[in-house]
Amino acid sequence: MKSRADRHQAYILASYAAMFKALSDETRLRIFLLLGRDELCVCQIQIALAMSQTKISRHLTVLRHAGLVAARREGLWMYYSRRQPESPLCRSFIQQLTSQMESDPELMASVVSDPRYATLPPEEIARMMKESM
Repeated sequence: MKSRADRHQAYILASYAAMFKALSDETRLRIFLLLGRDELCVCQIQIALAMSQTKISRHLTVLRHAGLVAARREGLWMYYSRRQPESPLCRSFIQQLTSQMESDPELMASVVSDPRYATLPPEEIARMMKESM
């Protein structure tokens, strides 16, 4: 039987592994950086990254399971925001990593295909999507 200390160490290692896996994908990294600006609806992320809602949702699920993203429902819309990891060590690591990435203007400029779309209200995006069908 594993001791409490062994289980805790395994949990910490698994937490880091989940974070690295989540952020190792370019799309998930783009979503994570995009969420640093503000809470966003799935449709805003979809339009900002020019990707399908299904792909965005799948990537958001991975980020949520890694403890990096929180979700909340408001009416028809699901909103996502960055979440601080529970472990103080993981939290410190993510804060330092995020600070480094956000200080790189070239990286931040490459996050979205058109930054204007991330600021549109969900209702406007829904209207735009209906018109394009």
